Amino acid sequence: MTAIEDQRKFKYKWTLPRFFIQLLSLIAVNGLAFTLIYPYVKIQRLPFALPILASINSPLTTVFSAMDLLQLELSQPEFPWIVIGSLFLIGAVVGRALCGWACPMGFIQDIITTLKDKLDVVSPRTHRGGKRFKYFVLSITMFLSVTLALALYSGSGGFEYKSALGILATGPFTAISPDGTLFGTVPALLRSASEIIPTLTRLPTIQEAWAELSNVPPLLALRILILVAFFGAAWKIPRFWCRYICPTGALMALFQKRAYAGIKRDPVKCMKCPHCEVKCPMQINILDLPWEKFNDPECIMCMECVDACPHGSLGLKFP
Repeated sequence: MTAIEDQRKFKYKWTLPRFFIQLLSLIAVNGLAFTLIYPYVKIQRLPFALPILASINSPLTTVFSAMDLLQLELSQPEFPWIVIGSLFLIGAVVGRALCGWACPMGFIQDIITTLKDKLDVVSPRTHRGGKRFKYFVLSITMFLSVTLALALYSGSGGFEYKSALGILATGPFTAISPDGTLFGTVPALLRSASEIIPTLTRLPTIQEAWAELSNVPPLLALRILILVAFFGAAWKIPRFWCRYICPTGALMALFQKRAYAGIKRDPVKCMKCPHCEVKCPMQINILDLPWEKFNDPECIMCMECVDACPHGSLGLKFP
């Protein structure tokens, strides 16, 4: 390893600022938690949506997830003018950058990857198929929400359709998204447990514990299972949820290709070394992309590739 390649380990021009912005975003998005600790603190939810995972089912969130609000308004039915406008505006300027800089669940995945200190590589064939799956999730989510909105608006069996969907009516994806489980369901379960445990006079038997677990609603069990799978997959594959599952990421990927912000690669400085591609958490083939400016749909603008380049050939590009 040459001296200049060894220096790449100590380049944190973008990594450190992004870490602190992600941390502040995690705190800000779940800012209502402070009102539980300090009741005299007055914090209210802000009336706008961002293309990140911030569940409307969580009592801690200060802003709404654009995807959650989109599904909710379609179930009213109301046309989500403001949500769509914000998505177009954010997408046109920075594409999927909020996935890499502001999404709390993205930050949690990055922390897991940092603790593991290794980026596992998925086979190209599996990776290509996996990337398409999040568009399938987006399609199913929007199909259910849009058809429900049309049925309610036309009056042709809309209420029956909504009743049949049950909890999925106000958000097919919202009902099972891990952010709502982590920041909404889990705190509620812990709060209930903290109230019940002090009242116990003895430990429950295995039969009693199993009987209680058997009474857990199927949807709650599914949400807990998805959350556990989220953490397990994040440990195995960097940004697994962002790569292969997240419909918000799929939606913003549609804008990323034409986003104002992008990344450039200097062909004179670039030595075609693999450091940028190895460091990319989204497993993008950076060296195969145009050097003038690239906006790959999978790029979350995390700038890890920029810090990883020992030759300084990569940088931010406007427009």
